[in-house]
Amino acid sequence: MDEQRTGGSLALVIEDDPEARRSARALLEARGYDVVHASNGLAGLELIQRLPESFRLVLTELDLQGLPGPALIEALRLFRPDLPVLCVSGRRSAVLAGGCLEKPLRAEELDVQLGALQGGMAARWDTSAVIADEQAIARAKARYALAGDLVEAALELARGAPGDE
Repeated sequence: MDEQRTGGSLALVIEDDPEARRSARALLEARGYDVVHASNGLAGLELIQRLPESFRLVLTELDLQGLPGPALIEALRLFRPDLPVLCVSGRRSAVLAGGCLEKPLRAEELDVQLGALQGGMAARWDTSAVIADEQAIARAKARYALAGDLVEAALELARGAPGDE
């Protein structure tokens, strides 16, 4: 793939492992994507919340701390239901469930998924394929809601209260 095929589209890489993040970034940049990265799910979600129409692709680790991949993907879809999300995981069970690329990320597998995206036929990660503890997902969603409120409060403080001079 080359830059003409992706048109310099912006991709978001959400990965907590610095080496895996660098590798994903290099692979996507070699395919013409401009890449922004986040080291955790909440930071990635905040970027999507602030700039929802900017991104053309999200590549995320499935096993993130704080906000697990399935909960992150569901939250991302609140802002951009049409946004393609590719998952990577070191867990064989997640890869076998389908729609998830195996770590370490390989160029050939990424090319297949990116080609499928362009053809509108990519496998999309089905969060129902992961057997998860419902209470853990509820806790993650509550943490996201709280974090979102805290981000908004911090932004308001940074802007200054009305009437501040």
